[in-house]
Amino acid sequence: MTAGVLHRLDGWARDLLPTLLTVALLLLSAVRVPMAGFRTMTPAVVLIAVYHWTVHRPELLPPGVIFVVGLVQDLLTGSPFGTGPLTLLAVHVLVVSQRRILHGKAFLIAWWGFGLVAATTFLVLWAAGSALSGVLLDPREVAFRCLVTVTVYPLFAALFLGVQRAFMTRA
Repeated sequence: MTAGVLHRLDGWARDLLPTLLTVALLLLSAVRVPMAGFRTMTPAVVLIAVYHWTVHRPELLPPGVIFVVGLVQDLLTGSPFGTGPLTLLAVHVLVVSQRRILHGKAFLIAWWGFGLVAATTFLVLWAAGSALSGVLLDPREVAFRCLVTVTVYPLFAALFLGVQRAFMTRA
């Protein structure tokens, strides 16, 4: 192989990192963690990944990938089919529209933005779930999951930024 081919393969591998990390988080998120007083709970790590990569490198996690990740998420979690892609694509569109406010700003601005996106997402999912089931779902579980998701955001953001710095900068 020539150096040019190896260089291109290296570039493609680096560009796949956001997708691979998002898929790995998707698979990990399918594991449910029992919490006292709640059925099961995991932070919405796929939501974190979509938000982060859309703010920092939207070209590396395109809508087609987000759509497929959402479908697989629905299959793994038993969510109503289509809610995952619809939710994640809505987040992507919203964040792209506000990217100039979020990108390149202080971390607290990005975290605040994620908090608003997460709260809106969980509120809409709770309302839709209540409407589809015909029963008002307990908002405490959704609120707690949202709080945990927003709380762990800095850990995942640090992981993603570390990956960006270590592997995604081209020489």
